[in-house]
Amino acid sequence: MSDRKEFRDLAEPEEAHEAIASLDLAPDPESVPLREARGRVLAERVDAGLDVPGFDRASMDGYAVRARDTFGADEADPATLALVGQVHAGSEPTVTVEPGTCAEISTGAVMPDGADAVVMVERTTEVAGAGADGDGDAVEIRTSVAPGDHVMFAGADIAAGGRALGPGTEITPREIGLLSALGVDEVPVRGRPTVGIVSTGDELVRPGEELHSERGQIYDVNSYTIAAGVEEAGGEARLYPHAGDDYDEMERLLVEASEECDLVLSSGSTSASAVDVIYRVIEDRGELLLHGVSVKPGKPMLVGRLADSAYVGLPGYPVSALTIFRTFVAPAIRRAAGVPEPATATATGRMAVEERYSEGRMRLMPAGLVADGDGNTLVYPVDKGSGATTSLVEADGVVVVDPDTEYLAAGESVAVQLFSPEVRAPTLFAVGEDDPALSRLLDRVERPRYLALGSREGCAACATASPTRPSSRANRAATRSPPPTRRATPHPSRPTSSASGTASGDWSSPPATPTT
Repeated sequence: MSDRKEFRDLAEPEEAHEAIASLDLAPDPESVPLREARGRVLAERVDAGLDVPGFDRASMDGYAVRARDTFGADEADPATLALVGQVHAGSEPTVTVEPGTCAEISTGAVMPDGADAVVMVERTTEVAGAGADGDGDAVEIRTSVAPGDHVMFAGADIAAGGRALGPGTEITPREIGLLSALGVDEVPVRGRPTVGIVSTGDELVRPGEELHSERGQIYDVNSYTIAAGVEEAGGEARLYPHAGDDYDEMERLLVEASEECDLVLSSGSTSASAVDVIYRVIEDRGELLLHGVSVKPGKPMLVGRLADSAYVGLPGYPVSALTIFRTFVAPAIRRAAGVPEPATATATGRMAVEERYSEGRMRLMPAGLVADGDGNTLVYPVDKGSGATTSLVEADGVVVVDPDTEYLAAGESVAVQLFSPEVRAPTLFAVGEDDPALSRLLDRVERPRYLALGSREGCAACATASPTRPSSRANRAATRSPPPTRRATPHPSRPTSSASGTASGDWSSPPATPTT
């Protein structure tokens, strides 16, 4: 009898979020050198250990004076003060400003005793041989100043004992500047969760190694894709060797990763196939909390514990794996690392074509955006299947389709959760059959998008005015039409329609809750 596992009871997406939230991914805090602290998150409050600045200092180049000696001075009737010396930044003053005298001073220099203000150099004139005894230099002051003018007093920036930064603060160059001013060289930060990544499957080969297509081998996409996602979310990725479909080898690698990492992620070997045995390893060596989620793509998802580590099993197809990671796992890594949720953006547009769906699961539909000839945003599905890696880069975001929604009509308004707020319309959008000459042309364009479709699909795209898969009617029309002319429409200031159905333009990204 087959030991194939069937997905009879799929968990709702909310249950998957709750199961992952119940796992402990948070590592212990650590200290890092100031030079390596950018991008980390403070683990505890940092108080000032000294006054900043630690002395009264000049805020500009000029002359340190007693303010009362300048009262009434102006351009017509300047005050003349004897020059008693100079004070430079980084040097201890060796002069005292007595009544009727002044000292030349540099920006950032310590205020000499007796002085309580600085007159900017632009409002003064140095006069040789005009000192009090007739043989020294003097300075004409052509403006009045008040005590404290152009002086930054000790502790004015932050006083000793004051709260400088609080726990949970993300350290940017601004915080680095403050910590530097406080003399902090070791910074207490939240630990980064260590995430072990194990890709399964006898067919996988690391990029750079020799590939034998005749054996059905493919390059490992998920290890590197998920590792990049882990680091983007604030974790530290650690790649492990491939695990084949052998139970003992898979068990050895997963246990090794669980002993060294806060979270173990595997990809592949989670579906209902009899050869996909990873769920058995989790059941035998740990605790399986969840197997199967009512979402597309990504139904064969695992959540559990393995020894003292958390565990999540991702599907094997790249689109499914990255979608599940982005939706369920990345938020948990950010919480463990103390990293705030990234800014999100939503674009609203109308479906360029109809889309049917009736599987009864929440669908995360990859979608691309383009503007039509009138500048309206069109949304088109980017769905070549969960195993198509080009879907990862041709989509701008996802449309969340409710499980009860079976049909999205052409022209229906939908919200697209953009992959990042930086998503922008392509400056040039083209659809058609791939061509080396056109590829060289696109190399000269900033931010183009080109959907390479064969003659049949390209003709259908032209006929439907949409860069997506043709409907069956358009497909039949394409078989009766001559091969399409490849064309690329540059991004104009006012987009206009084209015969190829390609146009481009910017779209707004107001924050909104997706609706379907």
